[in-house]
Amino acid sequence: MNHELLSITDSEASTRRTFMKQSAAATAGLGLVGAGTSTAAAQDLDDAWKAVLFANNFHPEARFAIVSGVVEWTPTYGDIQDSWFSEYNTYHIRWLNSGEIVPLFIAEEANIGENNPDLGYIPEPEEGQDRPQVFEMNQEWTPFSDNQRLITVNASPISDEVAESILESDDWWQSG
Repeated sequence: MNHELLSITDSEASTRRTFMKQSAAATAGLGLVGAGTSTAAAQDLDDAWKAVLFANNFHPEARFAIVSGVVEWTPTYGDIQDSWFSEYNTYHIRWLNSGEIVPLFIAEEANIGENNPDLGYIPEPEEGQDRPQVFEMNQEWTPFSDNQRLITVNASPISDEVAESILESDDWWQSG
């Protein structure tokens, strides 16, 4: 290859340097945006709580409402009773994407609010709100012990604006 034919003019070199500088600045900017996103995600984790769920009932990133108080039913899986997760309460949740109602075993220390039996769900915690508190299932999960039927999940409340927009078109909760 003849390198004399590929000589770079001053304006081409300047354009290349400008492009490289802009690319570096853009990459650094994306890094800062990513860091901001991580910070926001970390703040959301402050309200997150752990639960155990039957694997066939898992819907990653799906939204749900808790539609019962504590259910007086304790699974007899030795894995649960003899594990770090022995302090939990059984609730029923309603998947908002399918309407399916399934059990969810929520850690006792989770701050999920109080069920209102007159409404039939755990309402939004703000005073005067009668709509359900809406939660989102995290997309990540881990197997629970050696039991292939159960998985450990994390969930957290979603923003009021998103919850309101979801519940506008889904009126199951208004029929009381």
